[in-house]
Amino acid sequence: MLRTVQRTILKHALLREGDHVLIAVSGGADSVALVYALHFLKKRYGISITLAHLNHGIRGRAADQDAVFVKELAWRLNLRCEQGRADIPRMAKERGVSLEMAARQSRYEFLIRTARAVGANCVATAHTADDQVETVLLKLTRGAGPQGVSGIPYCAERHGLRVVRPCRDVTHLEAVRFLRRHGLAWREDKSNMDMTFLRNRVRHQVLPLLESRLNPQVRRAILRTAELLREENEWLDSIARGLWSECAGGAKRNELNVEKLNGLPLAARRRILRLWLVAGGVDADPLGFETIENIERLLAAPRGTRAVPVSGAVRVVCRYGKLVLEKGPVAAGGAFRERVAVPGETVLPDQGLRIVTKLATGIIRKRGVRAGHLPAAASIGGKASALYVRSWKPGDRMKPFGMKGTRKLQDLFVDQKVPRDSRDRIPVFECRGEIVWIPGYRIARGWEVGNPHAPSLHIYVRQV
Repeated sequence: MLRTVQRTILKHALLREGDHVLIAVSGGADSVALVYALHFLKKRYGISITLAHLNHGIRGRAADQDAVFVKELAWRLNLRCEQGRADIPRMAKERGVSLEMAARQSRYEFLIRTARAVGANCVATAHTADDQVETVLLKLTRGAGPQGVSGIPYCAERHGLRVVRPCRDVTHLEAVRFLRRHGLAWREDKSNMDMTFLRNRVRHQVLPLLESRLNPQVRRAILRTAELLREENEWLDSIARGLWSECAGGAKRNELNVEKLNGLPLAARRRILRLWLVAGGVDADPLGFETIENIERLLAAPRGTRAVPVSGAVRVVCRYGKLVLEKGPVAAGGAFRERVAVPGETVLPDQGLRIVTKLATGIIRKRGVRAGHLPAAASIGGKASALYVRSWKPGDRMKPFGMKGTRKLQDLFVDQKVPRDSRDRIPVFECRGEIVWIPGYRIARGWEVGNPHAPSLHIYVRQV
């Protein structure tokens, strides 16, 4: 087993001298074998090791015993050990995913958080050749493309951390034989025999059936197919990255030009979109065909502003001929109207706004970037004691300072290229029934400060 692990590390350049490797340890045979293998090889590769164990809160006392076992394993090898706990059933319910998916998401969140806390630059997981075979079959049943069917990569990147799989070419049986040969203990997880879990059904029912009825060497055949696809995917991805750069057009890497993207063949578009999403932090494993197809629909009708949820709080937004990857919860919209303290501070938590007003002299000449862009500041003259901040309404008009006549706010937003889904959140300042200022744009004609030495009202707006 050790020779296989070494070959995998060297062939795929998984470890570098000076790496601090955080090993994910469940206490099962595969992860314990990985710990002993890397501990044996750490001087050869010049690496340091920390163990990490997450209690999933599913198996009660048995899970607590697993945690104790991993802690004692670290003590015997004189290694640091970090442990955490998660309520996976509750998380699965809140996120609307299976227990398996919730456990996987929680595990990687814990590993990334722990790696940053201990200063590790690399995470090692104990995925084996058996895991690879099972993953490929599961991907096939879900209708995955060539990227998905190539299975578990030897090395990937998550949030700036390398995730490596040194045991990817080792079978579970080889790991068990290695531990038995050296008299090393491990923990058996009884949930691995629970047929309610899809992966367990593949492992204990589907694969044995394929071996007995179809091909005794079906595991080897699946591994060979996945490896061929992996190599071809690496080549195709290198081509797609060049096309991706052309679609970005030198702009931000989280944006794609819709027109240029639509000029490419469908297969190229799909591959670029997948690379783009993964580079933006989207988990590659649950990223399926349906998500890519939903984004394709945005490309088919790029006018207006529309969005597609991707994963968690990540969404793809199409606006003004650009695809943009946005993160974070969608800000609250809806109508609002609040009296502004003059002078004083007004906070609108639902809109995420903090407004400060001061009676002062002088003129604020800060040039706005775009209507609604914050932070923003302005000085207005006249008596503005009854000042309100509100959302815009259809039919709203203002008299922009420096321009003749009036302008509809709707036309103004279009000219300023304000996304439709952002307009309801733009604060509009009103006094005595007249719009006096739109942050990031201009004050209204008739509300300008004529004498810089005369008292005026200074307004400051920022997001909170």
